[in-house]
Amino acid sequence: MNNVAMQTRGGRSVRASLSLTVAAALAVGLSGCTASPEPEPVPTPTVSPAALVEEAAQVLEEHGLYSGGDWSAERDVLLAAGASATTLEEAHDLIAAAAFDAGGRHARFLPADEREAAYTEAPSAPPTVEATQGRTVTITVSAIGHEGPLAEEYARTGVEGLSALADANTCGFVVDLRGNWGGNAFPMLGAVSPLFDTSEVAGFVDRDGERDAITVSTESATSTDGYELRFDSDADIDADAFGVKPIAVLQDFYTASAAEMVLAGFSGQGNVRTFGEKSNGLATGVEGFLLSDGSEILLTTSRFTDRTGAVMPEPIQPDISALTGDASATAHDWLAEQCPAA
Repeated sequence: MNNVAMQTRGGRSVRASLSLTVAAALAVGLSGCTASPEPEPVPTPTVSPAALVEEAAQVLEEHGLYSGGDWSAERDVLLAAGASATTLEEAHDLIAAAAFDAGGRHARFLPADEREAAYTEAPSAPPTVEATQGRTVTITVSAIGHEGPLAEEYARTGVEGLSALADANTCGFVVDLRGNWGGNAFPMLGAVSPLFDTSEVAGFVDRDGERDAITVSTESATSTDGYELRFDSDADIDADAFGVKPIAVLQDFYTASAAEMVLAGFSGQGNVRTFGEKSNGLATGVEGFLLSDGSEILLTTSRFTDRTGAVMPEPIQPDISALTGDASATAHDWLAEQCPAA
């Protein structure tokens, strides 16, 4: 099922890992979705081009989100082309095209010599929390591709920042996801955890209907498949500071992948409205499959679900449309209408 940040088939990655890492995502645009451990050593290729294509075809047919029906015609075309390939480079081109067919635009193929660079972790900016106009508190949720201590610190920064600035006089909150192309959803969900009104906020469903739920608290973010990010914040959460106060979530076209999981987390929460433009439309989980020549298929295997188990649309539309530059002002106008006079 979809683990976010668990070991992958053949060696690495996650069944839903929600991003490729900052460096990889910047290199290829809005693609990918796995938090990244160190890449494994690349084995010396001993496989033939045809055998590699056959290996990849089996992975794509068995696991691809969009190859769950009768994919036999696509498989046969791929195998026939692979039988004619004379180099691994030709095989790689065929596999890359087929991965897009089986996994859509969130899928990606990494030749062995690109994996190390793709999984190099660039610095991730922590979330920022600040007091903003109209007795509001704004948390800007930045992209993060890390696991481990950096992810833990990211989540703690959000929780403790919100706790430090919110009090009984706070009118409402803004969660800014604009420009967040994704990464690892677990620290993002942890960072905004004081704002959720329930613990089971989102999840995944694969093509066979198998589900995985994500549960979030101010101390951890976990999945039912066994992944856990513990950040153990020392923040003293004041219920009166949060309660059911209104929350405005800002989104735009660059809100993608793991950031769309945060949108899923707030979907259906009664005190929340979303503002801005439609999201990028990568509300899907990606799993890594290591092939015998050291290359890897990052294959889309699941869809994001909200707290009710409903599949998230792609793209995710805002409740209230606004240009990216106007979304904050529009959201603050709405918050002012919800809040009692100072």
